[in-house]
Formats: sequence, C-alpha cells, structure tokens
Amino acid sequence: MRPYCYLVVPAMTLYACSAGSSYSSILDSTVAQESNTYKEAVEAAAKPGEEVPALNSPSRKHVRTADVNCRVANVFSAATTLEHATNKFNGYVVESTLSNEFGTSQDLPYKGDSMKHVQLFTAVANLTMKVPVEKLDSLVSTLTNVATFVSARTLKDDDKTLEYLGNSMKNQVPVPTVAMTKKSDPIATATYQETKSNETIDRKIANFAILDDANFATLTVKLSQPQQADVQIVVNPESTIRAGFGTELLTALGTGATALRNVFLFLLQLWPFVLLTIAGVFGYKKITVRKVVAK
Repeated sequence: MRPYCYLVVPAMTLYACSAGSSYSSILDSTVAQESNTYKEAVEAAAKPGEEVPALNSPSRKHVRTADVNCRVANVFSAATTLEHATNKFNGYVVESTLSNEFGTSQDLPYKGDSMKHVQLFTAVANLTMKVPVEKLDSLVSTLTNVATFVSARTLKDDDKTLEYLGNSMKNQVPVPTVAMTKKSDPIATATYQETKSNETIDRKIANFAILDDANFATLTVKLSQPQQADVQIVVNPESTIRAGFGTELLTALGTGATALRNVFLFLLQLWPFVLLTIAGVFGYKKITVRKVVAK
C-alpha cells in the first residue's frame, strides 16, 4: 500500500492543472467568440452604400476656433465690449482676466517733503469666449472694430466627422456579454462587462463633446495697450525722518566739539614724536655751529 501513497499528490496536482487549463480555455474561447461577434456587428453597422457626407454638407462636424492677439486703445473698455457682444450673441465667457505687466520705475524730486514715483506698466487681458458657430464672424468683426493693431490671428477648422461617425457606429452595436458557465469566474466576467460598458459611455461622451464644439465656436483673445506711466506724489522718506532745525543745530555743535576733542586727543598722543623732533632740531643746530667754529 505504501508505494501507492506517492502517487496521490501528483495525481491531485495534475487534476488541478487540468481543471484550471479547462477553465482558462473556456473563458478564452468565450471571449474570442464574443469578440468575433462584436467585430461582425461593427462591420454590419457600416452599410455598404453608406458614404461620408460631402464637404459642404450641414451634417459634417466642423469645430471652428479662432486665436487673435491685438492691441487696443483701452484694455478694460475693449474687454467689456467683447463680453457684452458675447452675451448678445447667446454665447458665454469661459475666462476673462485683466492684469498689468510692470516695467521700470523711478523716483524723481518734486518738493522738499515729497517726490514723484513713476511706474511704467502695460495693461493686458486674456479672454476665452464660446458663441454659436454662425456668430463667430460677427464676434471677430466686433473685435476688429476695437483693435488698433492686430499682431497675430489664427483661424482653425477641425473636421471631426469621421471620429463622430466611428463612435456612432460602434455605439449601435450591442455590448457583448460573456456567457456564464459553472466554471466561470464571476469577478472576471463582471470586470469584462463593465469595461465594455465604460467604452460605450466614453464614446457617447466624446460625441457629445464633438457636438458641443461643433455648435459653439471658441474665440481666444489677448489684448494689450501701449505702455503707460503711473505717476504718484509720495512722501520723501528722507524729509520725513529728518530732525528739526534746532535739533540739527545742537547736533552739529556737539559733532563739532566731538571732532575737536578727537583731534586734540590725537595730537596729544603724538607728544613723543614732537619731543624727538625738537631734540633733533637742537642737535642739528649744535653740530652746525661747531663745524662753523672749527673752520
């Protein structure tokens, strides 16, 4: 009986492997079968006589965008005009920002206690607007009327027809399902089903985005105006912190006395050198007198 015991573990392992491979083969064959069915349904959705709409067909999905960079006389006034025009054309302003780009600054004398602070700046504005596609030209015309100089303009028409048709054809096909068997994995089946459902939802959302972009054109504008100077009369800090005349007079007298004392003390520190200089002068005179007498 003992030799047969050594055959039990290998037999069980072989059975488990065969069962796992059987389940894997069943799942793979099911997925392959469903994939083939799905491909056939997609091909069937494209009718043999169906053609892409003509270039001038209203059914085509054109996404129009415009990008303009221009200079205006007054940034705030021009931005307000564009915002009102957008609302008038049944559109909406996605973003509108106004800011100043600062340049050099300088402080100039003005009066004894004040000065002029001159700050150079350039006002800029960035706007993003969406209007019905048929109103884009009117909004661009409004921008042209308020602009004094157009430095850059880009008009773009992106055709999304094929992408839209592809998503629509795929969405017409029923979501494939994996047949449940006794050995099927419920988690794997649910995951596969959820993935396919999410793909369908993503294609629908992508088509909604294409329709939104096709119906509403986007205009991006950067406005700027000539450089200006902001002049302010500000307090001179030196005059503010300066003491009164009486205080400065007393301070000057004290400073002078301190300077005189410092000079006196400095000279007093040189007394050894003064004595040596005097001794040297007397010694030189005595030597000179002796030389004259000797002659």
